[in-house]
Amino acid sequence: MTNTLYTREEGNQFIIDCHFDLEAVRNKAAANPALVGAFNEEMNESALGAAGHMGRRDIAEFLLAQGAELELAAAAMLGRIEVVQAALAEDPAKANSGGAHGIPLAFHAAMSGEVVLLELLWEAGAQEALKTSLHGAVWHNRLAAARWLLEHGASVEEKDYRGKSTLQAAEENELTEMLALLREYAE
Repeated sequence: MTNTLYTREEGNQFIIDCHFDLEAVRNKAAANPALVGAFNEEMNESALGAAGHMGRRDIAEFLLAQGAELELAAAAMLGRIEVVQAALAEDPAKANSGGAHGIPLAFHAAMSGEVVLLELLWEAGAQEALKTSLHGAVWHNRLAAARWLLEHGASVEEKDYRGKSTLQAAEENELTEMLALLREYAE
């Protein structure tokens, strides 16, 4: 489907910006407000989904304020417990759903740092997804979420998309307390 309000290239570039560049997102949305609803079908990624899987709360909140439609994965990343709770009450299978690129809802919840979200997903049947979502908590230095995930079977040896373990990610980002926590579970 072709969008006449912006080109495919403009939409895709906006989505790329939504991964990391709030200033570019603001400028482009001001010039063309329709971009906040941009979606790349090949990548299964919306503008909000891009901000969501990168844990960019600032960009996600900006997009929502500009009228982007809230997605479950972004709601989880933002720690919107009531939204996730309502979705799971409607359909518990959503606990194992994903956001952009199929990244699990559990990963988004781990980025939020909200242990209540992790517990909701666990109870709804997302145990395996949670066990592989530790990087979400580590990347955003969410100690309570990381501890909960480790206590529920997550491994410090889990590799991210770069092939780095959670220990390596914490060390690389100089997350002293996180590194100490991860080392407790590495032994």
